[in-house]
Amino acid sequence: MNFEHDRDTSGFARVKFLSRMLKHLATAGLIAFVAFSLGVIIVPDWFDTMIRLAFQDIPVASGLNPVKRAGMMGLLAAPLGVALFGLWNIRALFACYALGEVFSERPARHIRWAGFAMMLNGFLTIVTYSLGSLVLTFDNPVGQRQFAVSVSSDLFFVLLTGGLLMVIGQVLHEACRISDENRQFI
Repeated sequence: MNFEHDRDTSGFARVKFLSRMLKHLATAGLIAFVAFSLGVIIVPDWFDTMIRLAFQDIPVASGLNPVKRAGMMGLLAAPLGVALFGLWNIRALFACYALGEVFSERPARHIRWAGFAMMLNGFLTIVTYSLGSLVLTFDNPVGQRQFAVSVSSDLFFVLLTGGLLMVIGQVLHEACRISDENRQFI
């Protein structure tokens, strides 16, 4: 359902304006995210630095050799793809709002998918860190190999926020469905 309100009588014009700005910000974020990710993949020193910073507490005896680097790139591909998918849905949601499409199936779907991506990325963060600790320490001497699991309050908040978005998207979907049913009776 599109809403075309008079600018003077509604704050909806502000919603559309803000949504356009946030759509542009999300687009810039997508471009920067992809460019940064490609840079990290293309420049081995950047990738190595990123891994060392993310896994500071993990003792890597032999450094980052090509096998470990490839393993870590493979592990990090899933959360990267999910993050891009989530950001793409956020951008699409703002695009809907910028066009005045608020209470319809498309925005509801984008909210649900953004929430799903957020929750999935939260779980992937745990799995990636845990498996990454194995990849980085598989050739350490016996007794120095590690399997580390890390969970933080930030991660808990991300999981809850993702779940909240999924529920809000589902509620909006159901509201749209009921509205469509009621419209058919009239």
